[in-house]
Amino acid sequence: MGKCRHNGEVSIFGVRPASFPYFPFHLKDKIGGFVILDELWLIRWCEIIEYPMRIPTLYVPIEDYSIPTVEDMDLIVDFIKYHVSRGKEVVVSCIGGHGRTGTVLAIWCGLNGVENPIEYVRERYCKCAVETKEQEEFVKYYLSIRID
Repeated sequence: MGKCRHNGEVSIFGVRPASFPYFPFHLKDKIGGFVILDELWLIRWCEIIEYPMRIPTLYVPIEDYSIPTVEDMDLIVDFIKYHVSRGKEVVVSCIGGHGRTGTVLAIWCGLNGVENPIEYVRERYCKCAVETKEQEEFVKYYLSIRID
């Protein structure tokens, strides 16, 4: 299994997973959007962002160790698709960067044709990604209803 890489150093299909408080500011020209999955990150982001560096941000609060709704996941996927289709990357972040971030990343990988997306994310990003059974089941369920 791969080592944890929570500072946005890894890009998987245009998504850079990160944990609080990491944001790859050095890559700001490549970043088209930021998905925040936790309230603490949102508060911190509002404190540090400066006007010349405004980045479109989607805030979808998901309780720690939990899963998004299907509708919330659709919003996240559409946001990522929009920016990636324009040649930009999207940072996705929660506090620890394991469960919620890993869930989003695994779904994104599955939508990009990866056969075993949870294992793929654990190997390339973090061995602890997608940390609960409920999150694993949600990845499989969401992909089953969204892949044609």
